[in-house]
Amino acid sequence: MKKNFYAIFLTGLIIAGWLSSCQILQISQTFTEKTTVTPTAFVSQTDLIPETSTENQSIHPENRSETPCAYMWANQFLPEESRKIEKLLIQAEFENVRVVAEAFGENCVTAAGENIRFAAMQTDLRLFVKVQSLSNQTELGNLAGRLLKIVFEISSNDLPGTQPGYIGIQFTSDQDEVLNLWFKRDWAEEVLESGIRGEELLRELQKK
Repeated sequence: MKKNFYAIFLTGLIIAGWLSSCQILQISQTFTEKTTVTPTAFVSQTDLIPETSTENQSIHPENRSETPCAYMWANQFLPEESRKIEKLLIQAEFENVRVVAEAFGENCVTAAGENIRFAAMQTDLRLFVKVQSLSNQTELGNLAGRLLKIVFEISSNDLPGTQPGYIGIQFTSDQDEVLNLWFKRDWAEEVLESGIRGEELLRELQKK
């Protein structure tokens, strides 16, 4: 009787131990499934940059700024600005005036002689005016004042470059006589604002 009891008791212990180990194994497997992270490929910062061909990089704008070069003084014609000022003068009934706007600055030239960029320093304006005669200094001075007043409607800040630049006025008579004026724009603005007109204004403009 005791032998049967011990046999049954031992069998129960074995079954209980087996069930306990199975439960522990299931818990362990469940934990592993929940904590397993699917491996992903490591991506470096350089991998995020799209590949670009190194061929002909020197002609790309983003690379041209880094190309070694030498700076040389240069001018660039500004057709849009020229037409804009001429239009203002025509609206003010000045029909015999031709305007040439030019940006003055520096070309950046490589050792191979290629101009890769232009940096504007200022915009210079030249006005070519046809008149009947150069004999009347008062009339020429008043004409110069009216022309400048129209030109100054376009601020120098709206023109290429960081400096005000120069203004030139060339009067040409019917007898092909020529009078050239060349002066700094900001200085001429101050003179005009002072109220000087006529022959006195012409003399002031000729000083520069």
